[in-house]
Amino acid sequence: MYQSKNKTNFPDPLAPQQEKQDKKYGLQYAKAIESQWGKMSEKTSLYGTRNEVFDRNRDYANGTQDTSIYKQLLTALNPQDGDGSLLNLDFTPVPILPKFVRVVVNKILSRDPYPNLEAVDPLSSSEKNKQKQRIRNQVAIKKELEQLKAVTGGMVLDMDPDMLPDTLEEAEIFLDTNIKTDAEIAAQIGTNMTLSWNNFSDSIFRRCVNDIAAIGMAVVKRENDPNYGIKLDYVDPANFIHSYTEDPSFEDMTYAGHVKRITIEELKRMANGQLTDDQLKEVKKKATKKTSDLARNAVYDPVTNQRDYDEYMIEIMNFEFLSLEKMYFEEKENRYGNTGFFYEGYEYKEKKNSVFERTPYEMDIMCIYEGVYILGTDIIFNYGKKANVPKNIHDISRARLSYSVVATNLRRSKPKSMVDSCVGFADMLQLTHLKIQQAIAKAKPDGLIIDIEGLESVQLGSGGELQPLDLHDIYEKTGVFYYRSKNPEGGFQNPPVRTIDNHIRNINELVALYNHYLRMIRDTTGINEMMDASTPKGDTLVGVQQNAIAAGNNATYDITNASMILFKKVCQDVVKCLQILPEDSVIMSVYKNAVGEENMNVLSSFSDLPMYNFGVQVVKDMEDNDKMYLEQNIQVALAQKEIDLEDALAIRNIKDVNQAERLLVVRRKKRIQQQQEVAMQNSQMQAQQAQMAAQAASQAKMQEVQLEAQLEAQKIQLKAQAEIQVGAALHELRKEIEMIRAQATLGFKEEEKNFKEKIEILKENRKDERVEKEAVQQSKLISQRQGKRGELSGDANAFDSSMIRSIMGS
Repeated sequence: MYQSKNKTNFPDPLAPQQEKQDKKYGLQYAKAIESQWGKMSEKTSLYGTRNEVFDRNRDYANGTQDTSIYKQLLTALNPQDGDGSLLNLDFTPVPILPKFVRVVVNKILSRDPYPNLEAVDPLSSSEKNKQKQRIRNQVAIKKELEQLKAVTGGMVLDMDPDMLPDTLEEAEIFLDTNIKTDAEIAAQIGTNMTLSWNNFSDSIFRRCVNDIAAIGMAVVKRENDPNYGIKLDYVDPANFIHSYTEDPSFEDMTYAGHVKRITIEELKRMANGQLTDDQLKEVKKKATKKTSDLARNAVYDPVTNQRDYDEYMIEIMNFEFLSLEKMYFEEKENRYGNTGFFYEGYEYKEKKNSVFERTPYEMDIMCIYEGVYILGTDIIFNYGKKANVPKNIHDISRARLSYSVVATNLRRSKPKSMVDSCVGFADMLQLTHLKIQQAIAKAKPDGLIIDIEGLESVQLGSGGELQPLDLHDIYEKTGVFYYRSKNPEGGFQNPPVRTIDNHIRNINELVALYNHYLRMIRDTTGINEMMDASTPKGDTLVGVQQNAIAAGNNATYDITNASMILFKKVCQDVVKCLQILPEDSVIMSVYKNAVGEENMNVLSSFSDLPMYNFGVQVVKDMEDNDKMYLEQNIQVALAQKEIDLEDALAIRNIKDVNQAERLLVVRRKKRIQQQQEVAMQNSQMQAQQAQMAAQAASQAKMQEVQLEAQLEAQKIQLKAQAEIQVGAALHELRKEIEMIRAQATLGFKEEEKNFKEKIEILKENRKDERVEKEAVQQSKLISQRQGKRGELSGDANAFDSSMIRSIMGS
């Protein structure tokens, strides 16, 4: 490790507590850190050499690397005079590496990690196991609980049976993640709120993942601010300093800090009266001298009209280190003979000539000292033992610094990033790109080879002979070329015009070389065509795609793993800070108010947080290919009606692919079983309906036969009745006819007798009349003869017809 010329040793780590609390101890520690890392302006220092690599990698990751190396390699005249090439080339870097960095960063961030807190202490585990067994028992008797709910209305139940899983197999899927104690719920809510208030996922974590991919290191600092609560800050790894380590997780750091550039006004505010006016003036003088030195070497930016320095900027170093100290306890006996165990703090003086027996005990614990050091001076402020240090309740002897740091491929405290491995290939790819530009710039246009002898003595009409340039002009305008096929000696000659085809020299070789270096970058990063979807092919087999994506995931696993470790460390630090929040503090009330009235039942659990030991698991969304296959299985199950829409929504809400697949299998089996039960019920119902239909048909047929028999009987009865009635009617008719006939016969005989009697009477009457008339006539004739009368009239002899008609009519 680098050592400055004016080496300063670290102070004695076993010094007493009073000495460690003195600012001289802190100043010596800060100067030792400065001498170990060196100054930022020193290119040979550890600080300078590491930051030079970081700056270069960031430039390549952004596609803004220095192009002077390419200009020097392509210069043909003066290598010291920038671009000495005679060609006008575009030296803008090809943005290949930025694409691969974005692919990796966006792939990690797209999975949206979030913390899942679980209490791992024996008390919590026992409580959760009891709750899980209780749910298992309730699932086993779910039908009985539903019946009890229907009877009592759910008044005697502490859990709604409708919210329980249907089977034990389905219950096991949710027991691992959905069973949480009140303390776990409170810690989960507090951690998520802290991350949200600090905009961690969208801002800090994104920058950290980008740093891991570009420079191989990421740093987050946690501060317990009395005004802002638990505050998370992004720290640029280029400004981060730490003790020597080979651990990529930086778990064995003994000191850490970071350098900041602030104004003198900000320095005065931070010191809060700890610095005198003379000290501030001294700092200002050094800042002015440093500013003038920077101004001489600063690079002017014509775009912003500024130089790369700020006036009166002070470099300060926030640092903290671990210290081992002793905590004392005392066991003593009181006047009643009882023995007690008492805390005596960090300082202990044994009491002599004590009446009661006293036995001292000591325990080594880790504590943290912090301070702010103004680089290049002898001024230190805000130094002292750090309060509210988050610790594990089950191991209070250990403490960790407030920096959460991860790195990839750490070697001698220097990380090796993905971009760092590809810098050489990116340079060669850029040079190949410039060579292609050169080849294109040097390429000649399409040309002609013209034999002048064939164009001589060519005549066109009365215009005379045309010159070769005139014939060429006619060819350019009309596409017709006139020439003489015979030479002056009379022999035939070839056409005088031949084309010169255009071609770019070595273009195919350069393109192949460009693709070669691109493949080298892909092989180094592990990001293949399938992973970044740059060359999707419809005929590529699914297995080939999955293997390619899996190979890319394996190659970038160190970046993914480092980012998840950082996320986990930050969450662990936050939950430990929640456990030490004072119950009556303003921050505690803010957390309680943020939880909301609906979650008032978990507020009391904040006071119980220190009693639990929480383990943090980082849960991520499933991979895109996992989502795709899961969605395909869901669609197939929906199409075959093996799951319902509610089942599909529940499966999609699970972020773990294994749990989602298990739930899909369980819901599918459940649905198939329900379908089988429904089919069995339908078959039974159909059988019952068929039986009932057969019975109804049989009954209908019997009723029909009975009806037909009744109709036939009624028909016979009606026929008999009709025949009887007809016979009776015929008998009556015959009787009447006979009676009429008898009456008629008797009547005719009486009438004939009466008629004859009348005729005889009439005859007698007429006979008497005739006799009388004859007597009258004879009397008249006698009188006439005697002359006593005149002649007789004709009426005297007429027949009285009316009398005859009356006789006949009667």
